[in-house]
Amino acid sequence: MSRLDRIKRAAGNACVFSLSGPSFTEREERLYRETCPTGVIFFRRNVETVASLESLCGELRRIESLRIVSIDEEGGRVRRLPTGPYSLPPAKALAALDEDEFSDKVRVLGRELRRIGITMDMAPVVDLRSGEDASIVGDRAFSDDPEEVSRHALRYLSALRDEGVFGVIKHFPGHGATTIDSHKELPRIEKSLRDLAAEDLLPYRRLAGTARFVMVAHILVPDADPLFPASLSRQWMRILRRDIGFDGIVMTDDIEMHALDNWSPEEKAALFLASESDLLLICSGKEEIMRAHWEALVRAAEADDAIFARLEQLRDRLEGEFFAIGHR
Repeated sequence: MSRLDRIKRAAGNACVFSLSGPSFTEREERLYRETCPTGVIFFRRNVETVASLESLCGELRRIESLRIVSIDEEGGRVRRLPTGPYSLPPAKALAALDEDEFSDKVRVLGRELRRIGITMDMAPVVDLRSGEDASIVGDRAFSDDPEEVSRHALRYLSALRDEGVFGVIKHFPGHGATTIDSHKELPRIEKSLRDLAAEDLLPYRRLAGTARFVMVAHILVPDADPLFPASLSRQWMRILRRDIGFDGIVMTDDIEMHALDNWSPEEKAALFLASESDLLLICSGKEEIMRAHWEALVRAAEADDAIFARLEQLRDRLEGEFFAIGHR
């Protein structure tokens, strides 16, 4: 394999792509074979029925680079699967159940996801509850108490893992201090880093030894980094790695959210790499946008041997995580 081919494959190691609809088109298959993304994430536009999603997962097995097959299935108002016995209530309602019923419900979901061919669920939310239940967090959060959030999230992660599915704790460092939706604009949190550490960051500290995947939010916290949102911030990555002690895989929230409209794909890719995060989520299913971010990663790896080496090593780190949970 030529150096350029290795660089292209290494750039794909950092990419989680999406699909435009409920089928895997020939055009998308050509893109995936060229760019070698390490993951795919499903949304409601990709799911007609459970059977069709299972078939889609089967088609995606043709892409050897795919390690992560994921979905955003929290429960409540954030669900992609059709209603079924696996459907979870909102986290707020789930937290009100006794421990056994809570775990049983999450295991049922995990079992169905694994049967379909999905290896990762973008849940649980470990934000603290804020605002009304209809707000960006609201009933998606277990509680406004960080200790309770930590306890419920640990139970959720364990139940998924029992069924061979990874959970992802989100949205670091926490939407709990804002009701602004980062899908629409960049939330700005004026809370001090000291207060965040005592409250919003506490679940991440409690779960650092258990969770293997963390999603980072598009949130600006001037006391920590006045220039860049957490998802593109080297300073926030240092806090997560050094202060909190998380040594797993770190991913951005959807890089196409309007919170990041001030940065081009080239700039977002550069900041992502500078932050030393691991995975870039590109979720619209639009080929030109997925390709633009991938090409920016390729150019950066061509220009910097250290970036190239880090992207190549990412594959081994991912393989280690999936080997540990029993995926071969």
